Amino acid sequence: MKRSSLAWYVAVACFGGSLCVGSVVQADSPTTVKANPVVPTVMVTQVQSTQPTNSIVATNTVAANSEATKAVVPLDEQAALKQKQQYQAETETMGLLWMRTSAEYRALAYQGYNVALNLVKMVVTDPSHQRKPLAIVLDADETVVDNTKLMGESVANGNGRFDAPWWRQAVHQGKSQAMPGAVEFLNEVHKQGVEIFYVSNRYAPVNYDATVQNFKELGFPSVDKDHVLLFEKDSDKQPRFDAITKKYNVILYMGDNAGDFPIGTKGKTLAERNAIIDEHKEDFGTTFVVFPNPAYGSWVSALAKGYQNLSPEEQKQVNNQYLQQ
Repeated sequence: MKRSSLAWYVAVACFGGSLCVGSVVQADSPTTVKANPVVPTVMVTQVQSTQPTNSIVATNTVAANSEATKAVVPLDEQAALKQKQQYQAETETMGLLWMRTSAEYRALAYQGYNVALNLVKMVVTDPSHQRKPLAIVLDADETVVDNTKLMGESVANGNGRFDAPWWRQAVHQGKSQAMPGAVEFLNEVHKQGVEIFYVSNRYAPVNYDATVQNFKELGFPSVDKDHVLLFEKDSDKQPRFDAITKKYNVILYMGDNAGDFPIGTKGKTLAERNAIIDEHKEDFGTTFVVFPNPAYGSWVSALAKGYQNLSPEEQKQVNNQYLQQ
């Protein structure tokens, strides 16, 4: 296969990923990882009232004022969170609509699996690659399983904040669907005698059983504790990649995030990430296959240091700066 065979595919995927700014987190990680929330452009101002609001009047004035203060803060925080959820839902709408409805998204999925399968078949017939058992490594969410219906329902109800609790609830529903062409691709790879490893950053302690059940119901092969490697202590996938390569000749990596590939992009700045991709340009379409995801991903956190903690106006300034470059 020519090394340039997927150049235009990657370009389209990257273009798709630039259309929408969304929130991304590692699935049910104990810390906020795979996501950086996009917050509303409306600034939330907390006003400290001198009169208790929605509080029970007590005979002890000091105690009553104290209780009122405790009640006001959570209400302000809850309102601010609701505004963030709504704003994120609005910013993610077009990206999710594209993934949910467009013929182009389906075409890119089929194209990715076709390129990958052609590579697998070529390597299987090449004796020079038989030093170790052959394997492919792939991400799960938005690589072989499609969560856009669940995300779309959430966005339609005003919540675009896909944080750890959201992911846990979504995973435990067991309603993740197979991406177009995924079941056929995975089973054909399995028939070729190539091992399949699902390296996902769903949080293993609470999501493993539900993930395995869902994958089996979708008809995916090689769904067991040896092949489904979820996030336990480190969201960096490299240690899991290294463990696989000790025993297998990994001929292909597949994913929707730069972190799904063994090229060291975790924690890097936007410029560093792009430079790393440029350094590996010959690998895309030959060893790496990328799927488009404009809804969420590490590209959001790379927009600026601490992007998720910036104020709405600061985020808007960052966004506009890149849009006008």
